[in-house]
Amino acid sequence: MNEQIRQPEGLNQLQLARLEAHVRRGQFVAPERLLQAAYAHLEDAQSAQVTHPDVDMALAEAICHVFDRVVSEWDCFSPTQQAWLRGALRYFTKADDQQPDFQSDGFRDDLEVLNACLCFAHREDWMLATGLESP
Repeated sequence: MNEQIRQPEGLNQLQLARLEAHVRRGQFVAPERLLQAAYAHLEDAQSAQVTHPDVDMALAEAICHVFDRVVSEWDCFSPTQQAWLRGALRYFTKADDQQPDFQSDGFRDDLEVLNACLCFAHREDWMLATGLESP
């Protein structure tokens, strides 16, 4: 297979720049530790939902479950794929990214980053639907 793509596709410039920064900052962080941070962020979202009822907990939980699967199969990914997936994990753990997570539709950018990285890693079957709506 000819691997011409060197970075995830389909992200806007700001998302890609932030993702690249997270790849650099997270390069030496164990994926299990990043997964713990993702679940801690999920708990923060649950707490924030008390004062911000528009927080999309279903989407946040779905993203965490995909990250759980990614980490459980970490050794199946190439080092380059691992780097981008590590960046996606870090991206998710930050509440104040392109769209602040604790606002309406706040996890949409996290979803886009995750899906782009899953596509890059040839795990399209793990991608989450982009049309998820809050109940």
